[in-house]
Amino acid sequence: MAEGDTKAAPADRTTALSEQAEWARLSALQVAEYDIDDLSLDDDDDQTQKQEEHFKRGEKETLLKVLNEMEEIALKRTSEGFNEINFSLGVLNCFLISYLVGECPQHLWLFYLIEAPFFFILKFYKMWFAKPLNQALYYMDFCWIMNFLAVFFLGLFVSAEALGAQINEDVRAILFKSSLGVACGVLMMANIVLNFVACIFHDVSSMTSLFIHLMPPMVMYTLRWHSDDILSSWPNVFTFSYLGEVQYFGGMNGVAGCSAALYFMWWIFYSSFMLLVGINLPRKFKPNGANANPRWDTVFHSTMRTGACVTIGKFRKRPTADSLQRMEENNFDMVDFFLYMMGHMVSSMLAICTVGYGCFSNKYFFKAMLGASAVLAVVRGGKRYTYYSTKMYSKALKKRFSYAIESNDGKSGYSRMS
Repeated sequence: MAEGDTKAAPADRTTALSEQAEWARLSALQVAEYDIDDLSLDDDDDQTQKQEEHFKRGEKETLLKVLNEMEEIALKRTSEGFNEINFSLGVLNCFLISYLVGECPQHLWLFYLIEAPFFFILKFYKMWFAKPLNQALYYMDFCWIMNFLAVFFLGLFVSAEALGAQINEDVRAILFKSSLGVACGVLMMANIVLNFVACIFHDVSSMTSLFIHLMPPMVMYTLRWHSDDILSSWPNVFTFSYLGEVQYFGGMNGVAGCSAALYFMWWIFYSSFMLLVGINLPRKFKPNGANANPRWDTVFHSTMRTGACVTIGKFRKRPTADSLQRMEENNFDMVDFFLYMMGHMVSSMLAICTVGYGCFSNKYFFKAMLGASAVLAVVRGGKRYTYYSTKMYSKALKKRFSYAIESNDGKSGYSRMS
């Protein structure tokens, strides 16, 4: 069951009761298990010594229990990839990308094409075996689909060059314009506003999220502002004969128009899937109240659980308690989904028309946006490592021993509903 679920199963109650009984036993050992009032004055020293022995034995068992829990936390982190090898590879990869951007921008697209499939496969493996819900449907989100298309068409360009085939210049121009608005607008703004886009070197999942959001804008930077270098190094893969005629706002033939068309193709596809199937997949309970035993999660449900449901609920004048309950049960309705998708669409169009245009028009603005994205990713990663080194163990121990840290009304306050 999800953390904070107030509908605890009987097995959970049995576990909680047994843990409370264990804690009571340890407490009893600390204060001794006999009545001091019945002791004679002559035996005061002996009884005091016995009390100290009982206390030390109970204290030792308590400390061992805490140390075992800390060891389990450490083992869990290392099993998830928190080790020096992954950390070193993550740092070195960032150094390599920085070097390519500064010294060899004409080859950055090739590095993206080579490394992207590695991240795609590794991330899919982790999402497929994610608990409690399978996260493979996250690949239907906009950012993932755009990266899949980017890799596909870059691979198509390379294949065409290897086979001696020709790709129509109009097709190349449409692909360039669509990619420019999406990468420099939507994905660039995603780097700025999404807190999970962070530089956490040891965590493959986090580095993959950073990769799919930051690398496309970096590649587009080289294609837009280093096209001559790319053309001289890869004359048969890229042409850029259309570059001088590209306009940002030129109807459906402009960058904004092509990018919007690509976005709405995804928007219709994703909305159709969610309305027909996806919105019900993660729900914990069926309409009749029976357990639905969900297996699949979606980005929509994940986003709603992280607080978007409360924000939308306030807009709909829905009680906060109702929104929290929906978050616990993954029970979101069509209106929630409609407002979510409308917000996604409006913010994406604004990003294309503002940030995207700035990156297209001014090289230094583009650099500033990339720099700001990198700084934010590092700061977010730094906060996470601070949490790992300071608050992680205390938070986990409080949760583990919550039955012994009860409030005055007898309720342990570690539920989202409390």
